[in-house]
Amino acid sequence: MEDIVKISLLYDFYGSLLTEKQREYFELYYFSDLSLNEIAQNYNVSRQGVFDNIHRSLEFLKQCEEKLGLVEKFLSQKKALERIKLQLEGLLPHLDEYSGEILKKAIEDLDKLVKEGWE
Repeated sequence: MEDIVKISLLYDFYGSLLTEKQREYFELYYFSDLSLNEIAQNYNVSRQGVFDNIHRSLEFLKQCEEKLGLVEKFLSQKKALERIKLQLEGLLPHLDEYSGEILKKAIEDLDKLVKEGWE
């Protein structure tokens, strides 16, 4: 099975490019944990139709990532910010109290970026 975190990121970045029906099936299957049968019953369609729709949607999201690479860039930038944060924390013992407080605030802001993203 695909890593749900990777699928979530693909959907976050490219999900708006899917049709409304594709988004509905995709969200129900991956995020609401409904089975293919449950989705098929709710929409009065075949289980195979739901499977095909979800499979095509995931493949489309992967193709978008292959072409644009936004998820990869996002993860790379997140790792870089985490490395910078660690380096800044290493400077704290060498600073006076005033400079240390300024740097602590900057580290807190950086930590928010790493945890919450660029909203």
